[in-house]
Amino acid sequence: MTEQSLTGLLREAIQRTREHLDRAAAHYGVPAPSVEIRFDLRGQAAGQVRFARGHPPLVRFNAALLRENGERFLSRTVPHEAAHVIAWRLHGGAIRPHGPEWKEVMAVLGADSSRCHEFTTAHLKTRRLTRYHYHCACREHALTSIRHNRIQAGQTYRCRACGQTLEPGKRTPKREA
Repeated sequence: MTEQSLTGLLREAIQRTREHLDRAAAHYGVPAPSVEIRFDLRGQAAGQVRFARGHPPLVRFNAALLRENGERFLSRTVPHEAAHVIAWRLHGGAIRPHGPEWKEVMAVLGADSSRCHEFTTAHLKTRRLTRYHYHCACREHALTSIRHNRIQAGQTYRCRACGQTLEPGKRTPKREA
């Protein structure tokens, strides 16, 4: 693929992202959110949206997967990420990423609401993260170095099952009297 055709795909992804945002926003009667779009995502993920307080949503696409998959990427990944932005705009951050609110937006966009793409990624470089042992009252958790470092900086994580704050180390079994 030539560099010019990659440039055309990047432009097309930007245009379609904005069209999906405009269409869904009009459907729900809300202003279309402004977004920042980048093509710097690496590894096996095709797309991602990041929300930061005081900044427009950041939509990141994997340029390598866009180049390799062209129209399939544009018709699946682009509406997928746009739907995340609209669902967040309508419902805030308390919703599940691929929950019913997101699926409803995908239906409005006329897109397939499957979570994961089926693009070939075996040849792509991926980052391997170290796992750290944490525990709660009910089980052990293996957290990545990203969450481990956030905990070291003062952030807390809770178990979804029991609600207890995760503690470093393996869980010690309770002794019976």
